[in-house]
Amino acid sequence: MSNAKLREAFHAAGMRLTRQRLLICRELANRYDHPDVEKIHQAVRTRLKRILLFTVYRTVNVLEQHGLAWRVTTWKGHARYDGNTHAHAHFLCEECGRIDDVDTQGACHEMAERAHECVPNRQVRRVDMMIIGTCEECLATTGVPTDTP
Repeated sequence: MSNAKLREAFHAAGMRLTRQRLLICRELANRYDHPDVEKIHQAVRTRLKRILLFTVYRTVNVLEQHGLAWRVTTWKGHARYDGNTHAHAHFLCEECGRIDDVDTQGACHEMAERAHECVPNRQVRRVDMMIIGTCEECLATTGVPTDTP
């Protein structure tokens, strides 16, 4: 995310791109664990003690509204976010809540292109692919073999 894109998005929302908001944007962009707002807030507070949770919520909402972040899913009542807005899929572990990016080798891009055929006369902004199951770590703790379909 460039500072110019961020400034433009915040200006369109009637907000300035402050140091606090820039820290929030950078935190989300540099994370790959798909954090919820509370985790972003905790991480940014280590550098900026007086940041409000409300500021993080508003900032993430602006990023989402302007396509600079994605709400990946809501798991156990917490919305999870991704700063990577390139077409890709996610794997959600139903046991621990871990979300991983999945390399679909262009399948998500193809799905986005085909979506126009599935829903004619509509504007498609993005297509989400969420694969849900149990991660390797959780399978290892339950003793279930990892090669079962």
